[in-house]
Amino acid sequence: MKTIVSLVLTLSLLLGCAGIAAAEAAVKPVILVVSFGTSYNDSREITIGAVEADIQAAFPDYEVRRAFTAQTIIDKLAARDGIEIDNVTQAMERLIADGVKDVVLQPTHVMNGFEYDDVIAEIAQYAPQFDSFRIGQPLLTKLEDYEAVTEALLADSEFVGEDDTAVVYMGHGTEHFANATYSELEAVMHNAGYENAFVGTVEGYPGVDEVIAKLSAAGVKKVALYPLMVVAGDHANNDMAGDEEDSWKTVLTNAGFEVTPFVQGMGQNAAVRALYVKHVQDAIDGELYVPPMPAVLEKGETDPEKKVIVVVSFGTSYNDSRDITIGAIETDIAAAYPDWTVTRAFTAQTIIDKLAARDGLVIENVTEAMERLAAEGYGTVLVQPTHVMNGFEYDDLVAEAGAYAHCFDKFAVGQPLLTEEDDYEAVIDALLAENENSGSADTALVYMGHGTEHCANATYSQVQAMMHDEGYENAFVGTVEGFPGVDEMIAQVAAYGAKKVVLAPFMVVAGDHANNDMAGDEEDSWKTAFTNAGFEVECRIEGMGQNAAIRALYVEHVRDAIEENGL
Repeated sequence: MKTIVSLVLTLSLLLGCAGIAAAEAAVKPVILVVSFGTSYNDSREITIGAVEADIQAAFPDYEVRRAFTAQTIIDKLAARDGIEIDNVTQAMERLIADGVKDVVLQPTHVMNGFEYDDVIAEIAQYAPQFDSFRIGQPLLTKLEDYEAVTEALLADSEFVGEDDTAVVYMGHGTEHFANATYSELEAVMHNAGYENAFVGTVEGYPGVDEVIAKLSAAGVKKVALYPLMVVAGDHANNDMAGDEEDSWKTVLTNAGFEVTPFVQGMGQNAAVRALYVKHVQDAIDGELYVPPMPAVLEKGETDPEKKVIVVVSFGTSYNDSRDITIGAIETDIAAAYPDWTVTRAFTAQTIIDKLAARDGLVIENVTEAMERLAAEGYGTVLVQPTHVMNGFEYDDLVAEAGAYAHCFDKFAVGQPLLTEEDDYEAVIDALLAENENSGSADTALVYMGHGTEHCANATYSQVQAMMHDEGYENAFVGTVEGFPGVDEMIAQVAAYGAKKVVLAPFMVVAGDHANNDMAGDEEDSWKTAFTNAGFEVECRIEGMGQNAAIRALYVEHVRDAIEENGL
């Protein structure tokens, strides 16, 4: 009898375990599609709903779920329509409760703005609870995304190439550095030959006034008006196509244009939806998301009165340029904040190693600097980068330095040179207000930046767009490793009609890129390329750190960080 009971119990246990294993195996991986959301039901179904449906069709082995980030919209839909939609936290907790182990999060956001940043911050605490967690990119992240969206919107447009009609796209706009996305998209459109296409924003740069100025300069009489938004919701129906005095339709009409609004979200465009599907596939094929973790270093005794500003630069092995650029920035910051210690760190380990071996010069990397400051008991730490933009270097800096934030009483990271619209205006004035060639008809001022695959590459397009808006139409900004490149620069300068080109680095330091990629004698240098294109070329090897007004902007960023973070 005992033997039979034991067999029954054993069989039950095995069947139970098999049932649990089968249940676990039955839990599908999930693609969580995260959108801002909209209370416009019809538009939601043919935009967000269509994106989700296309993703589901492309990935049948996954379950596709929905989450919204706008709690006001979630609450409105629940109260008005009885529609229940998870916010991101609820969606993550539901995934965990359902036993899901493999997740792909795909945003429908247009760009890497505040909404996207908030989503990443929100999911970070949950990501370690999954075996696999991947994050897809917003619609416009890399150059190929801009090119794909340009073709999706314009390739079959009935208005392309019409001399008297402009196609105008109205985006939301933001104070986030990703607002430069709009300028980049317009630049890519023009580079692709769609010169009658323009992009503006409701709440950022360029606004409707800048768009009107461009339309007037282009000599168009008619405007086809579209939202550069996934959903045709409140902004599209009211800010763009409404009858109010401040709607774009009204403002453009009052400016003398014949306006036809098209209230259709980009999510209605099959080619735009296909790009979201591609981003999901890229995420599946890419690396797992690993949330930033605090450094394995316990907080020791700290002195709140010990305050330090860590000036972090990429670095350079050009000693003379380093002293009059990075060194000058550090000197100006120290002069402005005499009660703070100012110290240096570089992010480029190859440069740190080269300086140590060649010159016996010891410079800390970010981790070394943070660990030393923690060991020395500093209570207040401000990390101020000298980076030009919020690119990969800045992202890595924030993650690396931020891992030590718990070691100090107060900790903050300042902004790169070009972050907010005011920064762009200050840099443009610093470079051009007293430049002897500003406004010249026969001389073009061409600035060469580094370029990057990071979404912040759009910074260059926004700088040039704002230069032109401020009347410096002979100023151009290109990149060595991004968009626009030297070929686009040559085409633009030729179209302007200049005969002479003054080349200058759009970099804090005049190092290897300035001396070789820009001013070198090699066949692929910018000096050679412009010379071969028939221009008279002058090279000015001066890093932006040599400009007192540029350095003053870094000092201002330090001040802002101190005030905003109560340091």
